[in-house]
Amino acid sequence: MSKGQRHSSRGASERRGACNDLAGGTRGRAGRDEHTALQPAPQDAGALVTLWGKRLAAAASPHGRDAEGALRGNGGLGHAPTALPCGGGNFLPASAISRNPLYVSANHQAEISVSRFDWIGCGSCCPIGVSLYALSGARRRPGCDWPGGMGKMAAAAVVLGLGSCDFSDLREIKKQLLSVAERSRERGLQHSGKWASELAFALDPLPLSELPAVPALTEEDARDLDAYTLAKSYFDLKEYDRAAYFLRGCKSQKAYFLYMYSRYLSGEKKKDDETVDSLGPLEKGQVKNEALRELRVELSKKHKAQELDGFGLYLYGVVLRKLDLVKEAIDVFVEAVHVLPLHWGAWLELCNLITDKEMLKGLSLPDTWMKEFFLAHIYTELQLIEEALQKYQSLIDAGFSKSTYIISQIAVAYHNIRDIDKALSIFNELRKQDPYRIENMDTFSNLLYVRSMKPELSYLAHNLCEIDKYRVETCCVIGNYYSLRSQHEKAALYFQRALKLNPRYLGAWTLMGHEYMEMKNTSAAIQAYRHAIEVNKRDYRAWYGLGQTYEILKMPFYCLYYYRRAHQLRPNDSRMLVALGECYEKLNQLVEAKKCYWRAYAVGDVEKMALVKLAKLHEQLNESEQAAQCYIKYIQDIYSCGEIVEHLEVSTAFRYLAQYYFKCKLWDEASACAQKCCAFNDTREEGKALLRQILQLRNQGETSSTEIAAPFFLPASLSSNNTPTRRVSPLNLSSVTP
Repeated sequence: MSKGQRHSSRGASERRGACNDLAGGTRGRAGRDEHTALQPAPQDAGALVTLWGKRLAAAASPHGRDAEGALRGNGGLGHAPTALPCGGGNFLPASAISRNPLYVSANHQAEISVSRFDWIGCGSCCPIGVSLYALSGARRRPGCDWPGGMGKMAAAAVVLGLGSCDFSDLREIKKQLLSVAERSRERGLQHSGKWASELAFALDPLPLSELPAVPALTEEDARDLDAYTLAKSYFDLKEYDRAAYFLRGCKSQKAYFLYMYSRYLSGEKKKDDETVDSLGPLEKGQVKNEALRELRVELSKKHKAQELDGFGLYLYGVVLRKLDLVKEAIDVFVEAVHVLPLHWGAWLELCNLITDKEMLKGLSLPDTWMKEFFLAHIYTELQLIEEALQKYQSLIDAGFSKSTYIISQIAVAYHNIRDIDKALSIFNELRKQDPYRIENMDTFSNLLYVRSMKPELSYLAHNLCEIDKYRVETCCVIGNYYSLRSQHEKAALYFQRALKLNPRYLGAWTLMGHEYMEMKNTSAAIQAYRHAIEVNKRDYRAWYGLGQTYEILKMPFYCLYYYRRAHQLRPNDSRMLVALGECYEKLNQLVEAKKCYWRAYAVGDVEKMALVKLAKLHEQLNESEQAAQCYIKYIQDIYSCGEIVEHLEVSTAFRYLAQYYFKCKLWDEASACAQKCCAFNDTREEGKALLRQILQLRNQGETSSTEIAAPFFLPASLSSNNTPTRRVSPLNLSSVTP
C-alpha cells in the first residue's frame, strides 16, 4: 500500500494553514519546551478572521501598497525589510525574516512559524498577517495572553491559510505539489512523492522565477545534516537498522522522522522475512512487528508534548493502526491532515479506516483542495460511484484534465459499476498516455478477463512482464491470463508470488480465493478470502466469496451472514440480493426470499435470473398467476436487449406459460408458447405434445376462454426458427473479481 506523504518545501510555504511542522521542523531561537497544539477551527473562527482581515488592511494602508509589499519592502519586489513592524510598536528583525524560523514578538512572547506572510501580531494590538501560502502553525509560550486563546489564533490561521477548496490559482497549487514531492522524498516516502509529482506534471510548467526555492536549514537541521545524509543513503538501500543507528540522538524533525520510520520498516521487513507461508491469516497473525509497541510508547510521549509534526503524526497513526487501535488511529490521522493537509499518505490511511458514509460525515476535516481528492477517493472506496465521478469531473474542470491519476480513478469507478465498455475505453486511452504505467493494470486485466479478450490480456501480460516482472500488478495480470486459459494452478501460483511481494495487496488475496474455488479447494479459498477481509473490510468481493464457499459446504446460516455483509457494502448489486434470496429459500424463509428476488430485479438484474427464481418460488407456492407474470417479464427483458440471446431458463419460461395458458383454455396463447418450446431441445417433445392436445380439443369444438384475461407478450423478433444463443453474465464472481 502506498504510504506516500506530501509536505511543503520552504518550512511553511503552503497556502493551507498548519501544513508544515506543528512542533517545528524549524525550531525557534528560544526554548521550545511548552507549546499549545494546533486545534481544528472553532465555530467563531470566522469572526476572528473578519476582524483580523480588517486590521491587516488598516495596517497596510499607511505604507501605500498591499500588505505583502509592506512585508517584502521596495514596493513588493521581494527584498527583505530591515524590520517587520508590529502594531504594538515592536519590530521583528530582518535577521529573523531571512532565517525564516519562528518569529518572536518581544512584548507578547508569541512564536509563529511563517513563510511569506504580510503581518504578524497578537491580535489585540497587532494586525494579524495572512500568508499567501499559509501560517504554518501557531504556538505560544506560557504568559502570552492572545484574545480568545491560542487555539482560536491557530484556527484562524487554518481558515485563512487553507484558502478553502479553491482551484483558481493552479500555479500556487503546482508550487505546493513540487515542494511536497521533494519533502516526501527527503523522508523516504517515495509513493507520495510520486503521487504529487504526477499531479504536478498534469499542470502547466512554471517559469523559472516562480519555482519553489530550496528550504533554508535550521540550526538543528545543520547539526544533523551529516548524520541524516549518511542515514538516508542507507535507508534508500533498505538498510533500515543501519540508518536508524546513525540517526540516534538527532533532534531535527526530518531526521527524527527518518529515525522512527527506519525502525518501523525494519520491524516490518523482519516480520515479512519470518512469514514463511503467505497464505493463512491465522498463521500470519502470529508474526508481529516487534518494534510497534516501542514506537508507540516513544511517539505517544512526543504526541502528548506536542512535539510531532505532520509526518510524525502520520507515522504515529500508522503504528496505532497496526496495533488495531482503530479509534485512536483515526483521531491521530485527522489531526495529521489538519496539521499537514498536503500529506496524501495521511489521507489514504484515514480512508482505509472509514467504513461508511455516516462515519465520514462525523469527521472534522480541513477545508482544503486536498479534501476534494480525498472525498473522490473515499466515495470510490465506499461504492458511492455517482458522487465519486462528480468529484473527479469537478477536478478535471478545475484544471487537472491531464492527470493520469484522475483518469485511472475514473476507469476504476466505471469498473466498479460494471460499465465494462466505458472502463475499457478509458484504460486504453490511459495506456496511450502512459504506456509504461503498471498501477491499476490488474484492474484493467479484470475487465479483459470478464470479456474473455484473450489476445489483449496476453499482450498486456507480456508487456508488463517486460517492464517489471516483479511488481504485484504484473503477477496479478499474469495470474488472470492463466485463469482465463483454465490453468488455475499456475494462476494461483502467480497470485501467491504477488503476495510474497506485498502481503497486504488486496486484489491478489481475492483473486487467489477465486482460483481455489475453481480448484474446489474450499479451505484454502476461505483462508484467502478471510485474509482479504483482514486487509480491507470494505472488500465486498471477499465477503461474497466467503458466502459462495460456505454455500458449497452447505452451511446456509454462515453464507447468509457473509452475503448480508456483501449486500451492506453493495446494496444495489443484484448478485448479492439473488444470493441472499437463495439463502433465505434454503432456510425456508420464503417471504424474505421473494423480497430479495424482486429487489434484485428492481435495481437492475445483472444476470437476468432474479425473475426466474421469483417465478419458481411462486410456482412452488401454487401462485400460478404471479409465476406467469414473472415469466412474462423475464421473456420481455431477455428479448428487449436488441439482440437474439438465449438464457438458461428461456425454455422453462415458455413451457410454464404454455401449460398455464392451456389450463386457462387460452388456446392461441398456449399454442404460441408451445411452438416456442419446440425451438429448444429440452422442451421440444413437450411442446409437440401440447400442440397435439390443443389441436384435438379444437377439433372437438372446445373454444378459448373469454373469462380469463391473461396478458401475454411475445417479442416480434422471436420466431420458431430463431433459436437464441446462450447469454453469459460478464460478471460472475465465482471466477473473477468484478
